[in-house]
Amino acid sequence: MKRLGMLILIAAAVSPLTLVTVRAGANESRSRRWPALEQVRKIYVGDMGADDEAERFRLLLEDELDRQGFTVVGAPDEADALMTGSLSVRVYDDKAEARVFVKLETPAGRRLWARDFGHKRLVNPFSQKEPTRRRAEEVADALHRDWIRASKVAP
Repeated sequence: MKRLGMLILIAAAVSPLTLVTVRAGANESRSRRWPALEQVRKIYVGDMGADDEAERFRLLLEDELDRQGFTVVGAPDEADALMTGSLSVRVYDDKAEARVFVKLETPAGRRLWARDFGHKRLVNPFSQKEPTRRRAEEVADALHRDWIRASKVAP
């Protein structure tokens, strides 16, 4: 009976330490598999919807992400994160308007970042950039700004 009591006492003393060790190990492996936004360096740009301009937008976005210092990779398994989204372009008599929603996820599917980019009320009237290119620039610029902010906050 004394022996059973001693085993229970030892188990009670050791189990919190084991739990802390298991949790630390889980957090460590999770951080390796699921990077935070500031750890993303390599991005795979995937499907951007079914619009006629979607493939062109994807290519423009790859160029803009590269210009912002990210490495664009050719396969999802090479990437720290995957960017997908949906582009829609509306053409009116005197202008065209592009809207896009993009999200950045880990390969495991955890969302790291997401934004909706659409028509702004204050647009430079002298800008000659067409809307699909302008949206690609806005997405890359916003991701880069948020990546910098996340890098400053991260421990």
